[in-house]
Amino acid sequence: MIEVDCYICKSNNYEHYDSENGHNIVKCFDCGLLFLNPRPGLEEISEASKSGMHKGDELLKVTGKFKEYLKEIYLSRLNDFSYALMFSQKKKYTWLDIGCGHGEFVETLADFGGEYIDIIGLEPNVKKLEGARERGMDIKFFDLTTHQEKYDVISALNVYSHLPNPPEDIARWCDMLNEGGELLLQTGDSANVPAEHHHKPYSLPDHLSFTSKKLLIDLLENLGMKVIQVQNYRLGQYPIFSPLELLKEIARFFLPGHVATFQFSPKYPDCDMWIRARKIAK
Repeated sequence: MIEVDCYICKSNNYEHYDSENGHNIVKCFDCGLLFLNPRPGLEEISEASKSGMHKGDELLKVTGKFKEYLKEIYLSRLNDFSYALMFSQKKKYTWLDIGCGHGEFVETLADFGGEYIDIIGLEPNVKKLEGARERGMDIKFFDLTTHQEKYDVISALNVYSHLPNPPEDIARWCDMLNEGGELLLQTGDSANVPAEHHHKPYSLPDHLSFTSKKLLIDLLENLGMKVIQVQNYRLGQYPIFSPLELLKEIARFFLPGHVATFQFSPKYPDCDMWIRARKIAK
């Protein structure tokens, strides 16, 4: 484990925010970023990303499985962010999806863009990669630090919080964009949320930091990107239940061996942040 400073403002002035699984989150006094401190070293982070196994008081397993329902959500987001208009120009776009997981977004994009998209997924987790390939998707893993290809669009959904140094990683992604190319990012907008109201679990030490809308927009603009659309959505762990589902959830309070999972009135439910940004021509 190593001690780290805030990667946004380089400050070492921070306070304890919360703990989980034998790990601590701190809050930067100067910019407000939430980050894991101390955290695993880069080699351990890399190995955990490949295996899906993260060390703590309890071993955290994050491989999971393909979730069909995500495709409907992703299709809705693509429409909200006007990608149908982009593909209607009948030009072929190259698209790289970083940290594509089991490939739900890759599969959605392939259907959505049809003949006008050349989509590649990048995934370090060996089990996720194998599963996506079995479904017939073009999923790979390669070192982005030496990768020479450029793309019209690069997406990274639920990836930001896993990055050891987001300013450095996102700067590399920007360099990989064609002129006028775009980034599509999804992450939590939760650095400003008090610990008692933050969505949990934090999934430590898999997640390394939690940002905010202002911090991420500032980061993108400092990298020469023009933010063209930002939208916050309700977190998936805060569903709006139907009357029948509410009754089932209430019953879990009283049934032995069952645990109720729903928060009936979360104070900050809309922390699922999506940002579309375009590379400014020099």
